[in-house]
Amino acid sequence: MIVRDASSRRNPLPPGSLSSASLREARSDDRFYLRQHRLLGPIFKLFWGSGDLKICVVGFARGRRLLNQHRGELRLVNTTDITSLVPDEYLRSMDPAIHPRYRRLFRNALHADLVAQDETSYRRIVRDALNVLAENSPTDLSPPRRFYAALDRIANDALLLVLWGVAPDSRAAASLREAFGRLGPDGRVAHVGPPQIAAFADLRRLLGEIVDGGAGEHSMLGRMRAAEPAAARDETAMGNAIYMVERGRHDLRDLLRWIVKYLSDDPSIIAELRAPNADPDLAQACVLETLRLDQAELLGRKALSTFTFDGFRFPRGSWVSILIRESHRDPSVFDDPDVFRPKRFLGRRYSTDHYAPFGIDEHQCLGASLVVRLSAIFVLELTRGFDWKVIADGARRHGELHWEPSPAFAIELRPRA
Repeated sequence: MIVRDASSRRNPLPPGSLSSASLREARSDDRFYLRQHRLLGPIFKLFWGSGDLKICVVGFARGRRLLNQHRGELRLVNTTDITSLVPDEYLRSMDPAIHPRYRRLFRNALHADLVAQDETSYRRIVRDALNVLAENSPTDLSPPRRFYAALDRIANDALLLVLWGVAPDSRAAASLREAFGRLGPDGRVAHVGPPQIAAFADLRRLLGEIVDGGAGEHSMLGRMRAAEPAAARDETAMGNAIYMVERGRHDLRDLLRWIVKYLSDDPSIIAELRAPNADPDLAQACVLETLRLDQAELLGRKALSTFTFDGFRFPRGSWVSILIRESHRDPSVFDDPDVFRPKRFLGRRYSTDHYAPFGIDEHQCLGASLVVRLSAIFVLELTRGFDWKVIADGARRHGELHWEPSPAFAIELRPRA
């Protein structure tokens, strides 16, 4: 059937190879999709294992048009089914009939800059974790694992404070760290089994105690409780509050790793960040440029029925990916698109047709501004408070969800005089 569709002159499949090598190449070469795009055009196909077809789309305007024209024929599908824990699934893949209600609840609680309410505490979270890293503690971990653990602690404690109002030195924070560690040891739930069910039950109990005790006024939970008291008893709302931390700590930690990697490769930017007359927006620009190059990679959907878009056939059951990394490498928009140049974001705002690391439709990340602000604080605390050198590195690799710096990547850190 694939061969027949590929050769059909009426609404053919997009161009591209159906070789089984495509899957291996896509996971071993981070330039694979970019080469396919430049060779085949903005819509192309590849084989995605187990008989599945994957159709890739480059360009945010094109991707938005695809999602708008075929909204009822495309569905976001999670790789892990968590309906046994959260009745109506993740917010980002929720049934369209109820999604607007829950999205509005969370959007209203996150609409303002929550970080600005207590920026001193977030700076302290970063400094404390980096000081522990500088002390080479704990000593039973290798340098890469110590670095990873420090960033994990920063991401975990920052999100617990901003989303749940939990102070990092509280008894609740210690219990939550332990329970989240059992829920997803690598920072995300890859499988829902008895250990995850038990961990989730503990997290739900602890979350209930936090809400009943009065979550911080300026946290996401505090604002949700004030706006809709019934939300604290809504299992779907509270389940999503748990998964915002669970998924968020994974993504924020890995974004911080990329930021350190790019800064380490460009000492001139570090010097500019430390200068007395440094542009106050340069730290945020470093975050935005890192997101342009890495961490934000694609939007995935699955075709529920066969449809035609831009003259090409998208068969039922095929995976559809709107490629973010490749869309961010348009040389007509970004000079030297493969080069880390944070200052391209100083004094300029790019339209969502050119820059969209957090999504392009109603499922775009609600915590986008929060992530950027927390990461900018990290950049300032790292560069102004510490000196460091890279002591191990290697080739990037494809992790469970994203391309990541080398597993060997590690730094030696010491406080600045």
